[in-house]
Amino acid sequence: MTILLVACLGFALLNWIAVAIDHRRLEYVAKPATLLFLILWFGTRLPSSQPALGMWFLIGLMLSMAGDVFLMLPGNHFLKGLVAFLLAHVAYIVALNLTGLVISTTSLLIALAIILVAGVIMQHLVTSLRTSGRTSMIAPVIAYAVVGSLTFWSAANTTLRPDWPPLAGFLAVLGGALFFSSDTAIAWTRFVGPHPGGRLFEMIAYHLAQISLSIAVLMTISTIP
Repeated sequence: MTILLVACLGFALLNWIAVAIDHRRLEYVAKPATLLFLILWFGTRLPSSQPALGMWFLIGLMLSMAGDVFLMLPGNHFLKGLVAFLLAHVAYIVALNLTGLVISTTSLLIALAIILVAGVIMQHLVTSLRTSGRTSMIAPVIAYAVVGSLTFWSAANTTLRPDWPPLAGFLAVLGGALFFSSDTAIAWTRFVGPHPGGRLFEMIAYHLAQISLSIAVLMTISTIP
């Protein structure tokens, strides 16, 4: 089923091109197709026993695709997309912590670093929301930031788990960092202003995050007895 992953990568590239040249019609096709083929590839690679790790992650991918569609549609569907991605993050957090939370000096230091970075970002976002009079969005944005940060922390902690192969842990950390960066860039663009790289950076980081995390999860499932 490698052809499905090739199709996913091909549509991701088409989506990046569509964003770069502002070709909306191409984006309407390529954006959901990227996640659709990633879901199909991931689903067909799961063993027949369907381990919980894989099923929870698959749910997260499906919710992410729903979020993609909401954020892509004309009109104001941002809150619907936000909720879909928030639920996707919840599914990822459950998947990455099925064997229990990793609580150690290293994991706490990782948490502290993420909190510091997220705190600085949130300070700017909340200030901008208050200044622009969009105070009703403060609570949803903070809730999403907390859940997104937990996903990043959970992904980083896979490097501390003995049941995760080192390469899978590395890919999970990379995916978590890219997801965090993409979410931050999207929020910054919407609530503060343009940032270097624009929407192209957001989409490249997002797709590479989903692909990296998917590969990491499948690599780990293959080592589970």
